[in-house]
Amino acid sequence: AYAHVPFCAHHCGYCDFAVSTAADRLAEPYLDALGVELAGLGAPFPVETRFVGGGTPTHLTADQLARLLAVLNRWLPAPRGSEFSIEANPDSLTPEKAAVLAAGGVTRVSLGVQSFRTGSLLALDRRHTPDHVPRAAELVRRHGLALSLDLIFAAPGSTPADWAADLDAALALGPDHVSTYGLTYETGTPLWKARRRGAVLALPEDDELAMYEHAIDRLTAAGFE
Repeated sequence: AYAHVPFCAHHCGYCDFAVSTAADRLAEPYLDALGVELAGLGAPFPVETRFVGGGTPTHLTADQLARLLAVLNRWLPAPRGSEFSIEANPDSLTPEKAAVLAAGGVTRVSLGVQSFRTGSLLALDRRHTPDHVPRAAELVRRHGLALSLDLIFAAPGSTPADWAADLDAALALGPDHVSTYGLTYETGTPLWKARRRGAVLALPEDDELAMYEHAIDRLTAAGFE
């Protein structure tokens, strides 16, 4: 089962997901509506795994997160020990929220790191800094949760060496899972518009391919499947 939390503090320039900023007032009505929709099942509907994405689920307050997890646990129960994942931005995960996630049965936190380089984060229009990442990872580990890291390669201005450094920095945190994504210029996004007017240059395809292949080799060497 997938549950979507559309709220964000900031809409990143490459993102074309269904998100909403400056709309925190809608979080409570949204949770109300989610509860009504799930109640329409009539009875709990067992599932094998659950994933909460966004948006930024951890943009919700700790109380709202607890409410979200409670309604999912009630209507979409899963076997004990099954995977229950949630996405989080490194700068939005607090000690209180991490505790709520662990208490609510979450087993894995997927951190939207994207890059450990300030230049790439700026090019991707991300708001967190590299320093936020190890602090968030430590919170995940402190509460006994599995750690997943999301990374984006081929950001404007980046090089294969930059990408290699990003992978090394990610592996240094000892993650349980790593997701790597080649940057796409989705039609209509601010990044796509900047590329159209020549303000942003996409990396050559040969460089992007080299980054992709290096990710496979580096992660395989580190023991990932």
